[in-house]
Amino acid sequence: MIDRQALFEKFLAALETPPPLPEYLGEPPTSVMDFDPYQMVAEWIALRHELKQQGKLFQASQNTMQVALAELQAQKSDLQQQLANSRSQEVSQSDRKALWRDLIGVVDALDRACSHWQEQIASLDRDLTDAANHPQPFWQKWLQPATSSVPSSLSDVRDVLVSDLQGIDLIRRSLLDVLRERQVVPIAAQGKPFDPKHMYAISRQIAPGFPENTVIQEVVRGYMWESQVLREAQVIVATEQG
Repeated sequence: MIDRQALFEKFLAALETPPPLPEYLGEPPTSVMDFDPYQMVAEWIALRHELKQQGKLFQASQNTMQVALAELQAQKSDLQQQLANSRSQEVSQSDRKALWRDLIGVVDALDRACSHWQEQIASLDRDLTDAANHPQPFWQKWLQPATSSVPSSLSDVRDVLVSDLQGIDLIRRSLLDVLRERQVVPIAAQGKPFDPKHMYAISRQIAPGFPENTVIQEVVRGYMWESQVLREAQVIVATEQG
């Protein structure tokens, strides 16, 4: 049977017994009188204010870092775009240089064709001069076959060659005009002082009347594109020594 009197006495003893003191992080107060609630509230307010200030500084630093990161990303994008543009320009420039070199090769072929036609016309001029100085006997005309599809005289052949030469020269000059509009121009070499930056000397010859290191013959014409050398001029240079 429960002893009510003993249980009641234990209850009273528990009420009269003071609760145990909490475990302090630092030194416990020497007495209850050392505890100042107003000071605790003031310190708590100061600590709360300090936390707010630290939070504001942290937020400002975070915003600054975000802005700096956005600027870095923008600079990175700009650099990548500039690099891509630079690469595309380099590729485009390389393609254009290859195109200009191909076109000046066509100009070389047209130059050779014009020279060939001029030599043929000069040869016909010599034949016409000889024919004028030495008339053909009348009986030799009857021995020549009459063909309507072939020119009947050297002058007719010369007219055909002159017409062909004019057509080729027109194409050549048109192509040079197109290249000149793209700033592709021939290098002036004939009679000029030798320039190793733009010319290549394939040989040296003694040439009376020409100063030392003067170009006396242009073997292969050189070309410039803007400030770049597309092809060096191959020349023969005068020298005073054998």
